Amino acid sequence: MTAAPQTVRTLATPFTVNTVEIPNRLVMTPMGSDLANPDGTVGPRLLKYWLERAEGGCGLLISEITRINDEHGPGTPNQLSVTRDELVPQLAEAIEAVHARGSKIFLQLQHPGNQGIPQLNKGQVTVGPSAVQSQLTKAPVRALENEEVKSLVQDFINGARRAKEAGADGVEIHGAHGYLIDEFLSPHTNKREDEYGGSFENRCRFLVEILDGVREVVGPDFPISVRLSVSQCYDLIGLPGEGNEVADGVRIAKVCEEHGADLISVSSGTYETGITVIEPVNTPRNWRDPMIRAVRDAVSIPVMGVSIIREPEQAEKMLNDGLVDLIAMGRSWLADPQWGIKAIEGRDADITRCIGCMYCFEALFSGGHVECAVNPRCGFESEFPIEPERNAEGRTALVIGGGPAGCEAAETLAKRGAKVTLVEAMDTLGGQVVPGTNPPGKDPMGWLVENYTHRLEKAGIDVRLSTRFGVEDVRAFGADAVIVATGATPVVPNIPGIDGDNVVDAIDVLGGTREVAGRAIVVGSGMTGLETAELIAANGGEVAVYEMAPELGAGAFHMNLISSPRSSRRPASP
Repeated sequence: MTAAPQTVRTLATPFTVNTVEIPNRLVMTPMGSDLANPDGTVGPRLLKYWLERAEGGCGLLISEITRINDEHGPGTPNQLSVTRDELVPQLAEAIEAVHARGSKIFLQLQHPGNQGIPQLNKGQVTVGPSAVQSQLTKAPVRALENEEVKSLVQDFINGARRAKEAGADGVEIHGAHGYLIDEFLSPHTNKREDEYGGSFENRCRFLVEILDGVREVVGPDFPISVRLSVSQCYDLIGLPGEGNEVADGVRIAKVCEEHGADLISVSSGTYETGITVIEPVNTPRNWRDPMIRAVRDAVSIPVMGVSIIREPEQAEKMLNDGLVDLIAMGRSWLADPQWGIKAIEGRDADITRCIGCMYCFEALFSGGHVECAVNPRCGFESEFPIEPERNAEGRTALVIGGGPAGCEAAETLAKRGAKVTLVEAMDTLGGQVVPGTNPPGKDPMGWLVENYTHRLEKAGIDVRLSTRFGVEDVRAFGADAVIVATGATPVVPNIPGIDGDNVVDAIDVLGGTREVAGRAIVVGSGMTGLETAELIAANGGEVAVYEMAPELGAGAFHMNLISSPRSSRRPASP
């Protein structure tokens, strides 16, 4: 009997931008990784990071922000660069390796503007169209002289030329997220009185000259993409009327098409409105779709747009509804570098979905390279192979604790050939992730529990839930290796009344084993305390939060303290 033919998903079909055929509709959008070498070359860490996504079914890989100017253009300490001709040969080798894995690659050309890092700049200040300071970075900024603006246009053109010489399949001009080009486009940051400021046409001039110049040097057949913040979303931080809104973004997209762009990549926000660029867990998926549709209806060139895409069916619907031509995803590729091949093969249950926890961004903000809370290999691909050496054949292993650490350890041991047993005291895997799924808007955290349950079953691991192991149990089991992954024990202060009936542990409230009604005081405003207060309030309680520090959420990543861009509450200013 022959098997019934399997329907080919639209996301698996090829698509052509200008003259370049992309093998499928799946795009990895640019994300800062800080994995390049300090001299701007690719290096083994960034290359391995790219290659795993190429091997994992990414049709078009767009590089992280790539520097076009060394004087005041650095965006991160270890940033890819196209500022010098001598960088081309090494970049060409990396691009050839990506091509050998079946993917296409564009380089994204960028200047950070007033969101740059002064310590990396020769003048120790950032630059912008005007001396308007970023309210996130608070970095000193000076206005660019007219001749400097013209020189930067040439820097972008030279960067595009070098990208083509290195064998890239196209370039993307970064005109979004409050970086330099977006600053020129926006009346919020562009206060100039020369030909680069004032009217809409003048504010577009910097981008237009870049597009015209790039097209001249790369020729008619080389794809040019432009990434735009179609809305800068200042209304969501209490500044309505500031910056560009959707109607302005649509006009800019039409200007890009008129000046030779082949693809519009729709995004939103600046780093002052940061949660509209990289959204936290409680943001509704597809919230940007109206922006994408507005651009799609206004231009005739291909369009893609990020929209918190986590599952293949979500991507498929966007394609089949005619909303986009290509599926633009960022963090989904961090969480699972094989997202593409799994989706193409219909192995949806095997996909590790991004939970929107923001750890990837927090790692970069903390001065490190990109990492991922649900994929411990992210950023460490060159150190830890995707399929580890099977050096534990014939061995037995016991893992105590079914939280994320225990599940990862169990799966890794199984991949190395060990016969693994995992014991967990709760009736489900996930550990402290389980109560973490219950605060409002945190349902995606439950995906991690579902994923571990599926992965451990697929790996053939003997999972024993509702099972406690003590010392004697471990001795009697007789495993060759024992991994203790029971997690931390909370510190309970020894203060009068702590053992009263009206004192409840936050984890019990979040886990649903204790109900709090009426008036409540939450002591401590870390993320656990704030989410506990939010859950009590959502259930009709009256809550006060007490914190010994001078501000709420001290130590928490600031972008997790801001409400989602489409929640019922207005986000606070970052």
